[in-house]
Amino acid sequence: MHQPAKATTVTIIGAGLGGIELVANLGLLGYRLRLHDRDEGRIAKVRERGGLDVEGLVKGFAPLELVTPQLAPAVEGAAVVIVVTGSHFHTAVARGLAGVLRDGQSILLIQGGTGGSLLVRRELRAARCRAAVDVSEMDNYPYSLGWPEPTRVKLTIVKRFLQVASLPASRVERVLDPLRAAFPQVVAAPSTLTTGLTNMNATLHVVNMVGNIGRLEGTGNAFRFYAEGYTPSLITLLEALDAERLAVASAYGAQVPGIHQWLLNTHGLGGDSLRETFHRLTHEPTGPYQWTPTPPSLQHKYVIEDVPCGLVAMSELGRAAGVATPVMDGLITLTSMMLQRDFRSEGRNLSQLGLAGKTVREIRSIAETGPTG
Repeated sequence: MHQPAKATTVTIIGAGLGGIELVANLGLLGYRLRLHDRDEGRIAKVRERGGLDVEGLVKGFAPLELVTPQLAPAVEGAAVVIVVTGSHFHTAVARGLAGVLRDGQSILLIQGGTGGSLLVRRELRAARCRAAVDVSEMDNYPYSLGWPEPTRVKLTIVKRFLQVASLPASRVERVLDPLRAAFPQVVAAPSTLTTGLTNMNATLHVVNMVGNIGRLEGTGNAFRFYAEGYTPSLITLLEALDAERLAVASAYGAQVPGIHQWLLNTHGLGGDSLRETFHRLTHEPTGPYQWTPTPPSLQHKYVIEDVPCGLVAMSELGRAAGVATPVMDGLITLTSMMLQRDFRSEGRNLSQLGLAGKTVREIRSIAETGPTG
């Protein structure tokens, strides 16, 4: 039996767009919500208002019972802790949570990137967390919304296809039970390899960013990120990148959708080609990409999150399985050089994920049952 929303206390870590989306939807469903962000400037007005005014697909006031920059009081007594900070902050969040978690609590990463649950498990252990907790990940953000004012939002899109996997996989229904009211469309994935290799942010974003670097760094050159950014040549490159992702998934026995099918499944809107689908998702009245802004530079989550927490992890999994990923590798090298960073060494490589020296069979087992030793 699913746990009623009103009986469930949920802590949301991260008061950016993703966290605010969750406050809007879960608050209207009756969940008891806490919101935590270390940045006082992000949460001051929401705390003063006591929640969010919501319009759009749903309407009403989404209340918050606690808004705080302090982690411990936000987490104390919560059944579910949803981490919506961006994948590149998962290590720091896990270290912070290690000392405040208690037995029976559940951590859900939205989204997990590639390898998120495994990384969090490893960091909790390294920080000597003694609590018996569940760790799980969702493969994408569940909503899109407009945020015209600090305490007013407009919910515009609810995604139709989402997957959640737990580590270990056997715990997924226990994790999903208290959240079914919020995410009725969620499918339980067989392992974190499935969710991690359905990392569509990394798939969609990096090609577009690198291919349009001249426009991004120009002045006054804002463009429709998907409909105009994805020219025919870049769509060819995107499809080559996606083919590599699918090959890596196949090597591990993970069934994941191709990029075009994922767009159709998730939004219920598209055409016969990627180019037509990007156009419709951008220009039709219900298209979610009509609100996608043009990033101002490569110093944006579309690169500094999606490369180290997505492309690096997928490329490394490919390397362990003997699957060549030249497009991924090229994008990792190019973005590293452009930003004067080493995304391969600082990102989710095999060593960071605790998978160095492991066989495909061993990695599949770890992704399903969790790390040992």
